[in-house]
Amino acid sequence: MVSTFHGLELGKRGLAVTQANITTTGQNIANANTKGYSRQQVNSSASPSLDIWTANGTGQLGTGVSLDSITRVRDRFLDSQYRDQASNLGKAAIEQDTYDRLEMAVNEPSDTGLRSAMDQVEAARQDLANDPDSPAAKAVLKERAAAFLDTAKSMNKSMDNIKGDLNLQLDESVAQANDYLKQIAELNKSIKANGSQSNDLKDKRDVLVEELAKLLPIEVKEVGGMYTIKSNGASLVDNTTPPAELTAASITKDTGGKLGGIVQSLENVGTVKGQLETMVSQFQAETGDLISGDGIDNMSVNPNFTDLTSTAPAGSSAKGLFQSLVSELGAKSQASQNTLANNEAALLATDSRRQSVTGVSLDEEMANLIMYQHSYSAAARLVSMTDQMLDTIINRMAN
Repeated sequence: MVSTFHGLELGKRGLAVTQANITTTGQNIANANTKGYSRQQVNSSASPSLDIWTANGTGQLGTGVSLDSITRVRDRFLDSQYRDQASNLGKAAIEQDTYDRLEMAVNEPSDTGLRSAMDQVEAARQDLANDPDSPAAKAVLKERAAAFLDTAKSMNKSMDNIKGDLNLQLDESVAQANDYLKQIAELNKSIKANGSQSNDLKDKRDVLVEELAKLLPIEVKEVGGMYTIKSNGASLVDNTTPPAELTAASITKDTGGKLGGIVQSLENVGTVKGQLETMVSQFQAETGDLISGDGIDNMSVNPNFTDLTSTAPAGSSAKGLFQSLVSELGAKSQASQNTLANNEAALLATDSRRQSVTGVSLDEEMANLIMYQHSYSAAARLVSMTDQMLDTIINRMAN
C-alpha cells in the first residue's frame, strides 16, 4: 500500500530539483560575462519507483525526481581543437612580430637606408676618380663611407636588440609556463579533495590550460576529474604529482607554440644578420681599401685609402646581395602575415563554435528560468494539495 505521505515526498523532491535548476540558472546569468566560465546544468533522473499490487499483478509507482549532478557543459573535442590552434597562433604571432621588427631595422625601400648609402658612396667614388687630386671630393667620399658604416652598424645593433628581447621573452615565457604547470597541479589536488563536480575549480584550471597552450602544444587527458598533460610526448603534469620543470635550454624550434616560435625567430634574426654581415664584407671588398676592419661593429673608414683603380661600379655584387636580403625578408614576412591571419581566423571560428556549446546565452537562460518557475509552482501546488488531503483525513474524518 502506498504511504499516505507519498505525495508530500514526491512534491518535495520536485521542489528541490526545480530549486537547484533555478539556482544554477541564476549562476549562469550572473557569470554570463565571466572569462573562462562554463555554463552549468542540472542532471536529474526519475527516482527509483515503488512496487505496488495492481489487478494485473505487480506494478510500479513513480516516486518523483532525483538530483544526480550539476556539471559543466563542455565539448572535449572543441577544447582540444582550440588548444591546438592557440598553440599555432602563439607561434605565428611571435614570428610575425619579429619579421615586422626586422623590416623596420632594414628600412627598405627608403631614402635613408643602406641601399641609398651604397649609391652615395659609389657617386662620391666616381667624383673622386674623375678628379683624384680634389681634397673636397676625397672628404665627401670619406663622409659617405662613414654614413654607410653608421647605417650598417645601426641595422646590426637593431638586430642584436631584437635577439636580446627574444631571449628575454624566452626566459619569461618559460617561467610563465612553469607557473601555469604548478597552479594546474595544485588545482588537481583541490579537485581531488573536493570531488569531481568542483565546477568552479575546473573552470580556473581550464583557463590556465588554455594560457599554457599558447606557449607550447599540449595533450590533455582527464581521469577522475584530474588532468594529465603532455607536450611532444613528454609528461608535464601527472595528476597531483609535482610538475616537470621546463628550462630555456630544453626549448627548440620544433617545440611549437610561442616558445618554439621564439627559438625559430632567433634563428630567423640570425639568418638576416648573417646576410647583412656578408653583404657589408662584400661591399668592403668591392671598394678597395676605403673601409678597414673585419666585422661590422669594428669597421671604420681608412683615412689613407688609395685604391681607386677599379673601373667596375663599386658595390655591384653587394647591392645584389642586399636586394636579395630585402626581397627574401619581404616574402617571408608576407607569408608569415598570411599564416597569422589564417590561424587567427581558425581560432576565432573554433572559439565561436565552442562558445555556442559552453557559453551562456541570456535568452536561453531567461526562457529556462520561466520554465523552472512554472515547474516550481506546480510542485508547490502538489504539496499544497497533498497537505489539504492529509488535513481532511487526519482532522476532519475523525469528526
